[in-house]
Amino acid sequence: MSSVVLVIILVMALILCVTGVLAVTTGSVALPWVRKGVKQPRVWGAGALLIAASLTAAWLVPFHGQSLLMLAGLALTWRAQGWRQLNFFGH
Repeated sequence: MSSVVLVIILVMALILCVTGVLAVTTGSVALPWVRKGVKQPRVWGAGALLIAASLTAAWLVPFHGQSLLMLAGLALTWRAQGWRQLNFFGH
């Protein structure tokens, strides 16, 4: 992995970790562009922490372990935003 990509991933993981901890402890999302769409900030914070763990574990664990963390984190953040229906085909 190139050094630039590694730095970008670590910065993203750090931002997600800090905002996740703040959301879990305070009950509000620190990122203003995300805040209004989140109905359950503590669940969103837990999802952000799982995504951050997935990003940091990308070079330490096998792909299936890292991808399970990422999917769990994405599911929690989607749940925190109200399980909006995905409308791919316009139905």
